[in-house]
Amino acid sequence: MNSVAAKYLVSLIGIALVTAAFAPFADVVNTTTVALSLLLVILLTAARYGSRPAILASIAGVACFNFFFLPPYYTFTIADPQNWVALAAFLVTALVAGQLSAYAKQRAEESETRRKEIEQLYKELQAAFVDASKAEAYRQSQQLKSALLDAVTHDLRTPLTSIKAAVTTLMEENGGTKAKADTLVLDNEVRREFLEIINEETDRLNNFIGGII
Repeated sequence: MNSVAAKYLVSLIGIALVTAAFAPFADVVNTTTVALSLLLVILLTAARYGSRPAILASIAGVACFNFFFLPPYYTFTIADPQNWVALAAFLVTALVAGQLSAYAKQRAEESETRRKEIEQLYKELQAAFVDASKAEAYRQSQQLKSALLDAVTHDLRTPLTSIKAAVTTLMEENGGTKAKADTLVLDNEVRREFLEIINEETDRLNNFIGGII
């Protein structure tokens, strides 16, 4: 089995384990507890494997949540109209949170790649001062300057992008159109996670600016 297939399989296994743990107690367990447990699996999947396995886990989680924990049990029929709202809220929350988590992972990987590139450029610049002419050293210096400026610009923009995404989601829930308000229903736990993203990215941006200074 290749690594890509393994990622999708692990995401499904995580959903299956949570479902198996709660399914025998479907008539007594709080559906919010089940939803948050499934959401945790989706977030972990997104953080470790990326957005596509997380999307698969979201779809599987919605199917299991409906089949095992929303009455009538063991069917995909939903008797209570309010449960449609709960199911839609779970799906939207899972997809949004999963995408944000995967984006954070991708951003961290990109930052590490840029760091290695800058280190390599710096080593080349040191060698240029020793072995090459002043003209070559100047060219290398300009290349390093350009790379540093690109890295600084990117590292300033990426926290702002995360902050913007989280704030936009919260604003669409609280002040969006009626159509959006009917589908985008976030529970307190997810709101708290979005606020934590805003707080962490603000601190990261502040620390980065402090480091530059």
